[in-house]
Amino acid sequence: MEIEEIRTRFGPAIAEIIDGCRITDDFVDKDRFRIYIATLWGNAVLEPEKSGIEETELSMLHDFLNEEIHKVLGAEQTITTCFEYLVTKPGDDSMQRLQVSNRHKEFIHYFAKLILGMDSFPDY
Repeated sequence: MEIEEIRTRFGPAIAEIIDGCRITDDFVDKDRFRIYIATLWGNAVLEPEKSGIEETELSMLHDFLNEEIHKVLGAEQTITTCFEYLVTKPGDDSMQRLQVSNRHKEFIHYFAKLILGMDSFPDY
């Protein structure tokens, strides 16, 4: 599979995520976007076949998601920076504001630990 196929396959999902995060035509809730992207990435890594890709294609999905993150959050932002943010106090506050369940938060923290190479995060 080529990156164009990844764009075609996952483009509608990203459009739906952005629409779900849209507050106005010109404003997206960036915290909600980070949570959705982190969740999408975590699910794809756990079970790539359910996402319609093979494990060897995860790197292309990673590149595509980073392209989309750059468009919404800025050129310096990546999947990694999404996870870095979500394990900070402001990220934790945003998950509380958005009523992310404890199970979902644990899922995000699990992947953050893997990606960031951390053993634990502070309790807020």
